[in-house]
Amino acid sequence: MKLYSMKDIAEEIGKDKSNVYRYIKKNNIAHTDVKERTLLFNTTQKIAIIKGMSGNSNDDVAAVAQHHQHNEHHSVTDNNTDQFIAAMQDNIKNLKEQNALLAKQLESKDKQLDKAQKLIDQQQQLNLSTQRLLTQQNEPQAVKQQTQTKQKSTEQTQQPEENNDYQKKATKKGFFKRLFDN
Repeated sequence: MKLYSMKDIAEEIGKDKSNVYRYIKKNNIAHTDVKERTLLFNTTQKIAIIKGMSGNSNDDVAAVAQHHQHNEHHSVTDNNTDQFIAAMQDNIKNLKEQNALLAKQLESKDKQLDKAQKLIDQQQQLNLSTQRLLTQQNEPQAVKQQTQTKQKSTEQTQQPEENNDYQKKATKKGFFKRLFDN
């Protein structure tokens, strides 16, 4: 959007800048922007100022003619702008389609990575079980026998303790039972 200063508007009308300033203040026309202490007005505000300040003088007729030429220039510019906007909308549509395609590809790659990770986990488990089997087969017979004898001795030590408990229970009799049972 093009912005116009008071100087631009005054030149178009053919009046002094101070006259334009007084008209703006008198009619409370708000400015659109300020740049380096210069008040800037949009096209609608500019047209309102020009219409309000224009009279029946020859200078004003020339300003109106110039204004019409300016509007014709804007209509050509607006047509170009419409073409530009249409091109940008087509570009946005193409980019959205590309984005959707890339999202699908990314999703399929994620699935492939998940499958590969599962296969790697399975391979690691197989390697671990294979390693255990190899160590068991390569273990010397003497170590196996020592392990077996240790297991048997621990089983035998547990059995006498169980027998001792049974004997203790059998020997424990009540006071009257011991007196009268004999």
